[in-house]
Amino acid sequence: MADKDHNQSFSQDHKDEEFAAEVAPVRVNPERKEVEPTTSGAVIGYTALALAVLSFFTYPAMFGIIAVILGFFAMSRDARTTGRLAIILGGIAAVLAIVFRVAVISAILSLFYR
Repeated sequence: MADKDHNQSFSQDHKDEEFAAEVAPVRVNPERKEVEPTTSGAVIGYTALALAVLSFFTYPAMFGIIAVILGFFAMSRDARTTGRLAIILGGIAAVLAIVFRVAVISAILSLFYR
């Protein structure tokens, strides 16, 4: 009978240990930094660069602004070169499109109001 009581107390202690291990907080090493994979930044950077180049041929204001936004996002994901290039090209295309439209509209309106 004593053997049976000993086994029950041992199994009870063992259950408590397993439960404590599951509930215990996870130890975090503050010096260890997680390194994010750069593939997501590269994909976003190349997508932004493709949109920036595409913005010179079609829908320059829309694709240019999207390329600038994605370029900033790519730079935050460590794709600095493609992100900067997309920001520059997309910004140039968007600004030229907006300036050109304002110039065309003002030229058309100047025909009617002399």
